[in-house]
Amino acid sequence: MPTPATTPYREPAGGGSHRVWVMLLAVFSMAAVAILMAIGATLGMLYAAVAVFGILAVIIVVVFPVFGIVIFVGTLLLGLPWFLAGDGRLTANNLLGLVLLAVLVVHICLTRDLWFIKTPQFIMFSLIGAVLVGSLMHARQVYIPAVPPPKDFTENTLFIFFSRLAFLCMFVTFVKTKKQVFLIMFAVLVFTMAVIPSAFNNLANYKGEEDIATGKTIDMDTGKATEFRVTSDTTSWGKNENRLAFMCNVSILLMWMFMQIWKRPIIWVIAFPLILTMAGLTLSTASRSGFLSLGMVFLFMLFQKGVPAGMRAGVLGAIMFAGFVFLAVLPRASYERLMNYSLDQTQHPEAWRSTQSRIETNQHALQVFLSAPLMGVGPGNFRWIHRERWPYDLSAGRPNHNSYLWAATEGGIITVILYLILFGFLWRDLRQAQTLYEPSDQFWHLVRFLRGFFFIWVFFSIFADFWLEVHLYLITGLAMLLVRRRFDDYREPEPELRPAVLSPGPAPLPAPAPGG
Repeated sequence: MPTPATTPYREPAGGGSHRVWVMLLAVFSMAAVAILMAIGATLGMLYAAVAVFGILAVIIVVVFPVFGIVIFVGTLLLGLPWFLAGDGRLTANNLLGLVLLAVLVVHICLTRDLWFIKTPQFIMFSLIGAVLVGSLMHARQVYIPAVPPPKDFTENTLFIFFSRLAFLCMFVTFVKTKKQVFLIMFAVLVFTMAVIPSAFNNLANYKGEEDIATGKTIDMDTGKATEFRVTSDTTSWGKNENRLAFMCNVSILLMWMFMQIWKRPIIWVIAFPLILTMAGLTLSTASRSGFLSLGMVFLFMLFQKGVPAGMRAGVLGAIMFAGFVFLAVLPRASYERLMNYSLDQTQHPEAWRSTQSRIETNQHALQVFLSAPLMGVGPGNFRWIHRERWPYDLSAGRPNHNSYLWAATEGGIITVILYLILFGFLWRDLRQAQTLYEPSDQFWHLVRFLRGFFFIWVFFSIFADFWLEVHLYLITGLAMLLVRRRFDDYREPEPELRPAVLSPGPAPLPAPAPGG
């Protein structure tokens, strides 16, 4: 019989695995009761109630790992409140990661399903990790600071890298259906939009006023010159104007995708004003990289094939709204900042310190790279080397605001090449995934969103050290899943055509016996 080219993912059946899960849950329940009794007897009922909530959360994550993935994405995007942040590595986020990792190990032991380790993406990430570890071992023998740095970034850099790699393995294992994929996407949109209330609160409480004569913005409390740049206190990245602008652009692309998937008037009524809001917020951050990315997002949405005329008209309306905010609403200082791209900052134009600092940091990073081109100076070592070699420069001790230079300085040319090969595989998979689904399929719109997301992410990496953030791993995980088509609610592909094999005819009757 003909064999289909690929088959959707199915959970392996078997009664033995169910018995193992029942036994594990029984042991876990008995241990949980003992722990609760001990907590109640020693610390009081309040801590026991918190422990009960934590145990229930663990049970939900064990039974439904995809909810753990959603929570994990939320903690990576929003961070943790102070009472869950913990101390050092003992945080609620890391504990959740350990629970999901334990579920992943049990799942692999029961199913023997390790398909992701054979993918080019996982192989590239593993090679990058090996190079970073080798660079660290080399740097420990060569690059020794004259004065101990105020903070060691090496351990944090490696922890982030390998914890994100574990997150990628959990993501591609536990996300199995279309509904779960769009649950993750909707959660990313909600977590990103959570910065809006705080941003508007900061905008409403802003106490600056533009000086007509000089064009400078003056703080009304201190009387000193300040900058009109909107931030959000909700998240750590929201406090950084450039990262806030980037996530606003991602939100615009996400809403544009959902408007084409859910073709209902109510979605347009809700999403289009939010797109205008995020565009205005991007401009209010006065981030030049965010401003350029916003233009690229609008052009991407405008010139995509198969977009309805009404959608194109909406994009043109958003462009005109952004132009009005840029030309008529923003203070003159913000306008000048957004237009300052010169390499010559000797005249001290608006935002000259930021521009000069970035120019110096890039120049110093190139010199550091040329001094250690093969293995780099080791993960997390650039900042203290930067401060030690150029102590009196404006940019002394500043990190790389360029992901390509970050990889070159801390991991060497090998790390840069491996990352670029990884990006090539990602783009190949996204192009291939676009051909696997019909334009009427929801995944077709998802793939187009991911191509736009990946495009602006690669561009934004020129202005931020972005390659250890969760965005790369989300794009990678979704690309891996979309190409492999591990979704039980997607139709099976057409079987391959094979030449028919002629079966032998019936055996001839024996000749009659003589005289019969």
